[in-house]
Amino acid sequence: MNPFCVLAMVFMMLLMSCTLRETQLGDELEQKGDLDGALAAYREAARKDPFSKEIEEKLKAVKARAADQHFSHGRQMLKERRMGEALQEFQIAVGLDPDKTEYHSALNDVLRLKTAGQTFLDAKNLEGLGRYDEALALYESAVELDPSLTEAVEGITRVVQLQNATQAIGGSAEPVTLRFQNTRLKQVFEILARTANIDILFDKDVRDDLVTIFTKDTPFDEALNLILTTNQLFAKRVGPDRLLVIPDTKQKREQYDDLQIRTFYLSNAKAKDMANLLRTILETKRVYVNEPLNTVVIRDEPDKVALAEQIILANDRQDSEVLFDIEVLEVNRNKSRTIGLSFAKQAGFGVFPPQFDSNGTPTNPSFSTLPQSFSFEELTSLGQSSYLFRFPSSVLLNFLKQESDAKTLSNPKLRVLNNQKASINVGDKQPILLSTTNVLPGQAATGAVPTTSTVTSIEFKDTGIKVTVEPTIHLNNSITLRLQIEVTRLGQRVLLQASPEITQFRFGTRTADTALNMRDGETVVLGGLISEEDSKSRESVPGIDDIPGLGDLLSNSKIDKVTTEVILVITPHIVRSVQPQQLAKQTLWSGTANQYTTKPMFSQPIPAVSLMNTQDFPTDMTHSPESAAFPQNPQLPEGKAPTQESMKQDPEEASQPVTAGPRLQIQPSTASIKVGEEISVTVQGENYASTGNSSLTLSYDPAVVTFKNVMEGPFWSNQQVPSSLTVSVVPNLGKIVLQMGQQGKSVQGSGSLATVVFEAAGAGNSNIDIQQSTVLGANG
Repeated sequence: MNPFCVLAMVFMMLLMSCTLRETQLGDELEQKGDLDGALAAYREAARKDPFSKEIEEKLKAVKARAADQHFSHGRQMLKERRMGEALQEFQIAVGLDPDKTEYHSALNDVLRLKTAGQTFLDAKNLEGLGRYDEALALYESAVELDPSLTEAVEGITRVVQLQNATQAIGGSAEPVTLRFQNTRLKQVFEILARTANIDILFDKDVRDDLVTIFTKDTPFDEALNLILTTNQLFAKRVGPDRLLVIPDTKQKREQYDDLQIRTFYLSNAKAKDMANLLRTILETKRVYVNEPLNTVVIRDEPDKVALAEQIILANDRQDSEVLFDIEVLEVNRNKSRTIGLSFAKQAGFGVFPPQFDSNGTPTNPSFSTLPQSFSFEELTSLGQSSYLFRFPSSVLLNFLKQESDAKTLSNPKLRVLNNQKASINVGDKQPILLSTTNVLPGQAATGAVPTTSTVTSIEFKDTGIKVTVEPTIHLNNSITLRLQIEVTRLGQRVLLQASPEITQFRFGTRTADTALNMRDGETVVLGGLISEEDSKSRESVPGIDDIPGLGDLLSNSKIDKVTTEVILVITPHIVRSVQPQQLAKQTLWSGTANQYTTKPMFSQPIPAVSLMNTQDFPTDMTHSPESAAFPQNPQLPEGKAPTQESMKQDPEEASQPVTAGPRLQIQPSTASIKVGEEISVTVQGENYASTGNSSLTLSYDPAVVTFKNVMEGPFWSNQQVPSSLTVSVVPNLGKIVLQMGQQGKSVQGSGSLATVVFEAAGAGNSNIDIQQSTVLGANG
């Protein structure tokens, strides 16, 4: 037997034994329930024997069982809120069996819940830093991602209460009436301190001047701001119920103002441009630009840093981008016709002496070899054979017609950012010879013939079609396009110099420059770039050509016609448009020219409404009226005026608490509407009384109805008090938190507080309930 065959058989037997051992190991591990170990064993067996159908089937079956096992473990980990382990199990299940949609769904769910948990932790950290607005937004995002995250719902309620508690400067939200005439400034602050139950301290440079103040039913914080502003003072909170009054000068600001350092990481805007914006708007000089990291570092007072953050959030936006689908069509049509008689155009006569070759044989002369000079001997030897004549000896009949059509089509795609130029060239590069002649120095001074040096180089010129676009993308997804198109065609050669002969190509150029408005997906066709060249030539015999009929018969005519047309079709597709901030966040309070703040120093003239949901939704809707009694507002301690004739104050007018127990209900009590229709429900207050911001929580079924809008009721205009209505919506839980009223404004009466608009989303019943209601009393 061939030794090579023996070796091959031995090798195959060893391979089969190894494969059998791996397969047996996989069977044992599978029976024990170790599916991952069995999977590894079967994979090793399949690697050694990739053509075994039995191993392939076992591997496929154990993969499915292992995937289902990891999926079950992942669900158990998810129930125990062990997100990291659940994520790992689901990823393994998807990797083993990627065709199971339930595995992908579970993986997406755990990723969503993990994101919700991380968002909740970020919100908690922001709450600890006192950045309540950002914390509230993150809490709401966490609830949207995970509606079962009760800690986030509690965080929303807690942050709203903290925001209400920190709105007033002093410890009172009561309106006060002040009547002081020629009263010492520190005595005025003493009465305010007793009225609000706070402590007021003075810097040593505060002057105790005489002041005159008359205000009626003014919120405490607004009255305090008026006194501080009109006397060039500012107050700094040094404790929960303790204020320090300081002269408002640059030196005192630098002495008392706390400064923060904040690093802003920019994603889209350039750090240098953002720094210039902050210097211009906030007049801050302590700004550093880190160009490698594209960051801006600012050191300033907290209000300025907060304003800088809002400015950066509003301007650090990803720019728009558009994709142009361009089609370029170039059509060339050539027509040529040649018809007529073609014959020799020259006649000649010549004389030449007899010529012989080296063998003594006479040679045949030609016009090209005729001598220019003769000797006397050559002249005397001229004979009959020394004369040469040329006459037209042949006539050719030309009858040729030629037509050719050529079409060049290209379909490039061009993607460009907003307000940026982009160009594309469809064609070739044609080489051109360039010669540069230089005169050597020193020749002109001596009067000698100058010596020149010529350098020849090659330059490439673009031929074909060049398209340049510069788009301006607007917020309504319309585009203002600056379009330039240039068509360069290679022409015939042109003789530039006869001796030595220098020729060069002639180039034909057609350009178009235009600006137009386009919509997203709109197609614009640009045509009319047509070039036509007609040439006619006629060859004939002078004199005979002028004879009618005979001239056409004895002539040769050639007609050439070249037509070139270029058509451009361009279609824009907006890939990404800029996303501006919400309308409510585009306007910021920034204080005065000398004092920066993130909130208005005095009453807001217009109520602000902020909606946070964008869903579509109810149908049959039954309102279950609920009533909630507001706690009685505690009365502020009355301040007693010093016994001076120059000061007059009525403590009852300075602080007039409202004590009433209001009731709230929803109207109408029941209603039925069709899917897609809207309905307005009214929050009605009876004997409603409040001295500050009131909070009201409504609940509804998000599967049946959806929140659309909210509007303030006529109750506030009748009270001549702007409501400052704000709303926070958690659509997944079906909760709406309304905040009504204004800090320090006392109201009392009955009427419509707010109107909430819902839309029907599906069949069913939904109760609109008042779950919780609170009012800010005298103690905040």
